[in-house]
Amino acid sequence: MVKKSFADIPCSLAQALDVIGEWWTLLIVRDFFLGNGTRRFEQLRDSLGISRNILTERLKTLTDEGVIERIPLQEGGKRCAYQLTPKGRDLLPVLVSIMQWQERWENKDESTAGYVGVCDRGTGEAIAPIELRNREGRALDLSDLYLTVSTPSGEFRVLEWPIKSAEHVDDIERASS
Repeated sequence: MVKKSFADIPCSLAQALDVIGEWWTLLIVRDFFLGNGTRRFEQLRDSLGISRNILTERLKTLTDEGVIERIPLQEGGKRCAYQLTPKGRDLLPVLVSIMQWQERWENKDESTAGYVGVCDRGTGEAIAPIELRNREGRALDLSDLYLTVSTPSGEFRVLEWPIKSAEHVDDIERASS
């Protein structure tokens, strides 16, 4: 299956999915966190049970996009390890929020509920659910938000969210073209 690029879609979510949206990618990033930020190719392959060609392709994308970097294991040698960059480490809240979503909405089977928990090292307690908050710390929900769109021509638009009518859909289509 040929991957569709989202490079031409003027949306930060689409742009992020171009980097981290392929199968296996977030599991590979998860394994870097489990390995204290550094992993070797063989460790990733063995841990995930992923084919060599897919792992090679995903590591290339993550390296090209600055999410991970190659670290030579010996001077002049071909063997290397990979480690998360600051950009890669910034994916931690993304991974945790996806895990929390799964726990909340999809884990209905008692045998798998709570399979992986994220705990505060200082207290030993599970962390609180990740929430959207304003700069003062107040929790936000969808009704508190709106979108801003910068068009390729430099026009700045404010769009209500959620979209309430067909004219708002037209606004988004015009803003993105």
